[in-house]
Amino acid sequence: MAKKGLLVLIIAVLAAGGTFAQSDYASMAKSTVTVDFGPTIAGFVVNPLSSTIESMLENVSGIKTSGFSIAAQYERQLLKQVSVAGRFVYGGNDADFTYKQPDTIISATPVLNLTSLAVEGHARFYPFGETFFLDGMLGYAYLKAKLSGTVVAKVGPISVAMPASASADNNYLKLGGKLGWRITFGNNGGLTFESAIGYYAGTALGDDLGKKVSAELKKAIGGYEVVDIAEPFSLLENFILIGGPRVTLALGYRF
Repeated sequence: MAKKGLLVLIIAVLAAGGTFAQSDYASMAKSTVTVDFGPTIAGFVVNPLSSTIESMLENVSGIKTSGFSIAAQYERQLLKQVSVAGRFVYGGNDADFTYKQPDTIISATPVLNLTSLAVEGHARFYPFGETFFLDGMLGYAYLKAKLSGTVVAKVGPISVAMPASASADNNYLKLGGKLGWRITFGNNGGLTFESAIGYYAGTALGDDLGKKVSAELKKAIGGYEVVDIAEPFSLLENFILIGGPRVTLALGYRF
């Protein structure tokens, strides 16, 4: 009899818990819109990498970078512990540097412009409710690089300046994961702060972007050999622009 009573009590508790969970989900705020400034912080990492990139490139010096990136996200709660989200990311970075061949008459001061766009789909699991989450991502990214400047060649006492430019783009498949916290300052919705850390990886859906730019630049200056920028481009792709560590610092509203 005692065992039957205990079994009935367990069933009642589980049923009550299920009812509470359903009613809790029914009344909870299910939509969250955020703007993430974390990508801007990631862009700052390009500056410390300048010395590393210079060591990869012969005859290149004085790299200076600047940029801005931002992301916007809409998240929809499917269950109390499960949600999906769509995210759009924009990034723009510029780099100025000097190229000069030693013991020759050729020099240049080009500017590199990088523009990246990404569309991401996210699935989230909140194991303890509404705050701590695990996030999985699958997405698509587009990256365009444009190199432009003036090549100066000295022919005897005469300096000849020739403008040159090259551009190329690439598409990428992205995947990654994050863990983070979503904190809402309200009883049921309201101002929301989100922080997360994670790691993304990207696979190019075409030829190496650095090699594309080098090939286009070689055509632009009449077939002369140019510096191979494939390796530093790969560094930027894998650790800054497409993949690499990711930090989320977002503000938004939950409703």
